Amino acid sequence: MLIIDAHTHIFPDKVAQPAVETLRETYRAEPVVLPTADNLLRHMDEAGVDKSVVCPVATKPEQVPSINRWIIGLPRDRLIPFGSLDPAYDDNEAEIERLLDARIRGIKLQPFFQGFALDAPDTRRLMEQIGDKLLVITHGGHEIIQQPYVEPTPQRLAALVQRHPRLRLSIAHLGSYMLWNEVEESLVGKDIYFDLSYTLGKAPDEQVKRIIANHGFERIFWASDFPWQSQSEALAGLKSLGLPADQQQAILGDNLLRALGQA
Repeated sequence: MLIIDAHTHIFPDKVAQPAVETLRETYRAEPVVLPTADNLLRHMDEAGVDKSVVCPVATKPEQVPSINRWIIGLPRDRLIPFGSLDPAYDDNEAEIERLLDARIRGIKLQPFFQGFALDAPDTRRLMEQIGDKLLVITHGGHEIIQQPYVEPTPQRLAALVQRHPRLRLSIAHLGSYMLWNEVEESLVGKDIYFDLSYTLGKAPDEQVKRIIANHGFERIFWASDFPWQSQSEALAGLKSLGLPADQQQAILGDNLLRALGQA
């Protein structure tokens, strides 16, 4: 059985420590280990994880090309690198083609850190440029600590899906972190994916099982949000749900491979 973590974060070695210091201040959380490629691979070995999706975020538009250059150069025997785009970047079309030419299958967006609104003109243009070319992982809901204002609410994400029906969207944290009641009201049943990053052990097990059942297990990806949750903890959390073996196998890797056209 192939086990794939659909949502992890790493940084180039030379910026990993300062990046973690900034995130520690924002999140008031401790990473399980310094998030470099080598440390992620060691962590995967310890947890028994076969592959991990790497989700970079360009916190400034001008960072997009350099982050994608680094992503494209990552080894791919066990890492599945996703690219980064930003609605405010002035040549996203060229970056999309660059990612596709390099066989990158998806991107990560983060409205909080990138400072964009889901219904802004730049965001609408970017979503139309992406279309169905790439799998888009977006943050949903609160950050690790609750924020006074949340842009990617389930309601706004549902409106995004309605505006861009070709978009292949995966919403992190089971649809929206700490807003799972609203996920059940606004997102469950739509033709989108949810990942389980930083969700297992955080959301009530019964609600997690209910969302999986009502949304469809075939549209759920297992994920940890490394380095903010260990892969071992996230694996134990999935197993504790007591899902049927075929559903668990699909969530652990088969669903993501199919979404990426590799099944």
